[in-house]
Amino acid sequence: MIFKIINFVLFQAAWFVCVLGASYNRTYLALTLSLIILLLHFAIIKNRMLELKLIIIAGFIGLLFDGALLNLDLIIYNDAGLPYPFTPIWIVMLWMIFAMTLNHSLAWLSQKIYISILFGAIGGPLAYIAGEKLGAITLLSTNSIITLSIGWAFITPILLIIANKLNKNA
Repeated sequence: MIFKIINFVLFQAAWFVCVLGASYNRTYLALTLSLIILLLHFAIIKNRMLELKLIIIAGFIGLLFDGALLNLDLIIYNDAGLPYPFTPIWIVMLWMIFAMTLNHSLAWLSQKIYISILFGAIGGPLAYIAGEKLGAITLLSTNSIITLSIGWAFITPILLIIANKLNKNA
């Protein structure tokens, strides 16, 4: 139970670090601090290879999903790091940080497909809205929120299913 709380706190810290890093054009500092948080996570977990696979998969999904949001003109990222049309590295890091919660603080969702859909549909857009309020992104229309909701409603359970499959094969 204590580890799940630590996992959640580490995720929240990394989320704020990445978002505020983008807001204040300190992306590389944010990435460095987030990487330290990921390394701390790896230092206290048991199955590092499984977790690494999940984190890489989530990063790739995030690269594609947020890249689509960018290229469909649904979102503008502050301090992208790389020039348009590439997904900002700090967003990819956020996806990777999110993945570190799937087997730990969010493990309770792993067998609850409908709740994970609802969790994604609500939680995903709320994170982006919070990011916008903190100056890291700009959501360009109502379609942005709808797309985020639909995307996260699919992606959250998919990532949990992937985590479950990786756990079974471990």
